[in-house]
Amino acid sequence: MRRLAARTGYIDHPAPRKHHPEPTPLLGGVAIAASLIAGPVLARIVGGAGADLSWPRAGVLCGGALSLALGLVDDRRPMRPLGKLVGQIAAALLLVFWGARQGPLAYHPLWTAAALIGVVALLNAINFLDAMDGIVAAVVPVAAAGFLALSLLFGADVDQALGWGLVGACAGFLVYNAPPARIFLGDAGSHLLGFALAALALRALDNSLTLPHVAAVLCILSFPLFDVIFVTWDRFLGRRPIVVGSTDHSTHRLGRICGRWGTVALIFAVMTGTTALGVGVWNAKNGLVALAAVSILGLGYAILGTYLRRKRPTP
Repeated sequence: MRRLAARTGYIDHPAPRKHHPEPTPLLGGVAIAASLIAGPVLARIVGGAGADLSWPRAGVLCGGALSLALGLVDDRRPMRPLGKLVGQIAAALLLVFWGARQGPLAYHPLWTAAALIGVVALLNAINFLDAMDGIVAAVVPVAAAGFLALSLLFGADVDQALGWGLVGACAGFLVYNAPPARIFLGDAGSHLLGFALAALALRALDNSLTLPHVAAVLCILSFPLFDVIFVTWDRFLGRRPIVVGSTDHSTHRLGRICGRWGTVALIFAVMTGTTALGVGVWNAKNGLVALAAVSILGLGYAILGTYLRRKRPTP
């Protein structure tokens, strides 16, 4: 993909609002997409336990392909925010109505609307989080492992083929994306990974729309959601354009304190802790316990956000 990116012009060039000093290939998302497709194919060819993993539903495949294509267009020629939002909503519609719509989501319009908003929010959250080398490639496999744990421990209706694929593909990609990155995800990769996590989350909630289960999903996805809220709020208060890229993310500010490798390690540790909390909350017998866990986690992120707003972003 690095060679192909050089031949096709998918290169991210250095700029004042970017942190990389050299031109870097952008087709990491295509490599991950190829891995996600190859995994189930090879499992069926080789046989064994992997052969029992089912293919994702049609809405997941079509929505994922649309998310990838949307990002590829944006990587080649930046799209206007409204056009990108329309594409994200289309991908969310495919997922909610053709990829994960059953159980409670099929009969409650308010939950369906919330699911659509959640998918679009997660697409943008992962896209925003992809602002520093290695961050998304470290965050996504931990979240995917959390959803797999819900499936293996508690029987949640999670797409295991997609979950295992995300763990393996992102872990392999991290070798090339760790600081200093030799290839970037690009908007294609961040959109695809955000969509894939949304697919896992909706499948987990399809037949289990209870307070502990919603709280568990929020815990697992809490750091990407925190970052997009932090950036949006900080830019709003600073009267800066919300959709224009900059080095003002929570990761950039942490980078000023911990360095790039330290930031990747810290966020990996935070994700591991919040994902473990989510797995623990899933089986809570009392909804108040789940609500308390989410509230305490939210308070912790609020304190972290207040602290980070005082730090200048990484140059």
